[in-house]
Amino acid sequence: MRNTMDKYTKTFDWIDFPQGRVRYAGGKRGRDEAPIHTFALEMHGRIFYGEIGELFREGGNDYDLEIISFGWLRHDWLGTEPDARYCASFALNELQEVQVLLCQAVVAWRNLDVRPVILTEYGSARFMGEVVFRDGWALIGNAEGGT
Repeated sequence: MRNTMDKYTKTFDWIDFPQGRVRYAGGKRGRDEAPIHTFALEMHGRIFYGEIGELFREGGNDYDLEIISFGWLRHDWLGTEPDARYCASFALNELQEVQVLLCQAVVAWRNLDVRPVILTEYGSARFMGEVVFRDGWALIGNAEGGT
């Protein structure tokens, strides 16, 4: 049993990149009680949380990943639209860094022996390799360094 659990620890480990680090943070119940998949991202010494989901293509089998929301200051606040009371805001250049980090993380997650659940593929359902960022996925601020 220990070897099985050891395989899963890599699924949830931090992955380091030059701009910061990212980890799959697992599933949880969102504010509306629907199950959601989450990730954590550390950038400039701060940890932010986000929600990630499948975005199915026409036909309903193949899918891309969609970053639904990002910038939450606590893991338990996920499951709703980003809200200035509970989310950080970011300068555009910071959001570009976040996009790069998340795309790099997805590549790393695909190469794990035990992938995060969000990347489970079946005979008729395949991840097509795209990462899409939903309109309004993060709050945009004016200042460098976010709010």
